Amino acid sequence: MVLSIEAVPRPAHRYRLPTLLQDIRLLDLLELSGTTQETARMACLSQPTVSRRTRAVAQDFSLVPNRRRLVGCCYGTNPAIQLLRLSCRAHRLMAGVARLGSDVILQPLLAGCGWLLPAPPRFRLVEGWLELVRQGVLDGALLSGLEFEGEGPPAGQGLELLPLGELPLGLATGWGGAAAIQPTTPAVLTPNRTVAKGLQRALEERGLTVKTAGNTCQSPAQWLLRLESTALAMALPELAPAHWWAPLRRFPLPTPLRVPLWLVVPEGWRQQAVLVHTAEQLRCHPALDAPQAPNPAAPNARRASRGSG
Repeated sequence: MVLSIEAVPRPAHRYRLPTLLQDIRLLDLLELSGTTQETARMACLSQPTVSRRTRAVAQDFSLVPNRRRLVGCCYGTNPAIQLLRLSCRAHRLMAGVARLGSDVILQPLLAGCGWLLPAPPRFRLVEGWLELVRQGVLDGALLSGLEFEGEGPPAGQGLELLPLGELPLGLATGWGGAAAIQPTTPAVLTPNRTVAKGLQRALEERGLTVKTAGNTCQSPAQWLLRLESTALAMALPELAPAHWWAPLRRFPLPTPLRVPLWLVVPEGWRQQAVLVHTAEQLRCHPALDAPQAPNPAAPNARRASRGSG
């Protein structure tokens, strides 16, 4: 059954996944957050309960975790689990809700989208985002075009990449360190070099000193703590809602930087009203400059056709 656009948005906080699929949801939240503690908080369960239930799923489906994996599911996957994840996706989309992923820089663009289920922000390789959408853990993800290698967006079997526009970035720093730095020459804190090479390269090309935060700095609270306790800055959207960085002081970059923004969605997304609605709302976001590419709802949006390996 194809939903009409009038069916969305639906309040995500009213959505309930069937009991049959609840443990797959826990496995997905664990995959997205990386810790049982964060998974327990999001699922409103105790940490021992989350550990017990996710271990049972792993045992029943012979999942082999690999926490050092950079692309794909760190807690394991196989054809049976993927089918269950796709069942969870089908139920979400039929209900008019969706789960989108992003890093902490792009997360504020999703603020106010009440039909989106919460997903903890994390910095990942582009191919890592593609694989999470392909597996059914996510229904879509925001990607920075700065991280694309080669001449354009990557391709991946069963996915489409939709151009949304360009996101102007500025700098932000904590109040404690604001007086200690010059707005035109701050050192800029960035994620691990593995997952943000494009951002680091763009900042260095603008004459800025770049320092990496490492993999332990992922959540907004962790970034805010680092910025408030050091005389470092961070690249953040200029016009997006203040969101978690309201306490920070803002500065312009010495040379403007606009990030090409893309949305990765599964093939067939046009038959899902909530994904069409989401793409339209993101494309019209006031923080974005108009895209220099076709309308993401048009048939000629880029289709990802090759496997990523």
